Amino acid sequence: MKNKHSLLHTALTLALIGASTHSSYALNINNNTLSFDAGITTTSTYGTVLVPTGSYFAMDTNGDGRFSTNERIAISTGPLGGITLGALQPATGSHGGCPDGTESPGPDAPWCFFGNTGMHQVTGNPVINNGDGTLNFSGWGVVWNGIANIPMGGDPANFPADTGIANISCDNTPCLPDDVQNLDYFAHVPAGDPSNFGGVAYSLHLANVVYIPTEPVALISLVVTDGNTQECNSTGGNTISVQSSITVPTDDAIEIVNWSVDGVVVASGENLMQYISLGNHRIDAEVITVNGVIGNASTEVSISDTTSPEVTAAFIDKRHDTVITSIQHRGKLKIQAEAQDICDASPVVTSMIGAPVEDNDIIRVSKENDYIKLNVPSLTLSVSASDSSGNSASAQTTLDILE
Repeated sequence: MKNKHSLLHTALTLALIGASTHSSYALNINNNTLSFDAGITTTSTYGTVLVPTGSYFAMDTNGDGRFSTNERIAISTGPLGGITLGALQPATGSHGGCPDGTESPGPDAPWCFFGNTGMHQVTGNPVINNGDGTLNFSGWGVVWNGIANIPMGGDPANFPADTGIANISCDNTPCLPDDVQNLDYFAHVPAGDPSNFGGVAYSLHLANVVYIPTEPVALISLVVTDGNTQECNSTGGNTISVQSSITVPTDDAIEIVNWSVDGVVVASGENLMQYISLGNHRIDAEVITVNGVIGNASTEVSISDTTSPEVTAAFIDKRHDTVITSIQHRGKLKIQAEAQDICDASPVVTSMIGAPVEDNDIIRVSKENDYIKLNVPSLTLSVSASDSSGNSASAQTTLDILE
């Protein structure tokens, strides 16, 4: 059983020893990165996937009060190198199905859980070293299967043991420079969470954690208002809104945020309001701080047109310019055959007028005092339209011809 230790005692011990491969551990300052070993997954002789060593999280999905090896999901550090102390590390791009490379991870690399992609993230409150062998994990969370955040900082209202505190342990008290240090954290998924895992116990184990001094980083994440896939709502495309969330190093500030669409710089500012055309587009944001630190983020936006044109088929009284459904033989009328489309300014319209005939006779007409008289009881106007995206619609109306 590993004993709890005090980071303060460790810092003093390492300071007395002098320079060593673990000397950075004594710093424990914000913006240092907490790295950890990757989880190692194996398969038992019975075909069960196990995570016996390394880093993992586990869910007590069967409610037996234990976190067995087949309930563990192996995790590894993401592109940011691990948990950055004192900084928010949001993750975006979770989705149905297992990871496919489209994700924007935070502290760890994307993983697959119950057939859906998830990532850990730090939102609200950054992970802070408390200086007593513990870390504040109240801002720890999970983005999974399209859910923006499943807060994993604990649910003390329903589970008093949830403290939001992670503990670090090692082999000796105080820790020796070459000791293996592990982080362990326990919490519950909040009751009523939309993931349907509300109340399930959660465990996090990070193996061989090492504090690494890092260069200052600027973190930026993007959220597209109304979603990354949108319906065309104006001629040829949409005006989209993208909100950024930015964290810069302590004692630094945002100088400028530049936005690009498909590689072309289009705007600056912390948020983007931009018209984009039908199709798939890449949105990139670059934040530059006063001290020259640069952070980047990107997302994909798709504008589609699945809405059919609105078609009008009508007979119009020429004298009063009103829609009619019947007319005297000597009445004067005009035809309205048109269409309007939200995305296509000029949909293709076709129309046809027909009349009922008997015994395969053609429509009979006669001329009387310069008027054409149709010897049919009614006329039917059929109008159809299609837009540039291939959506189509039709309308039909009938005009009775009175004696």
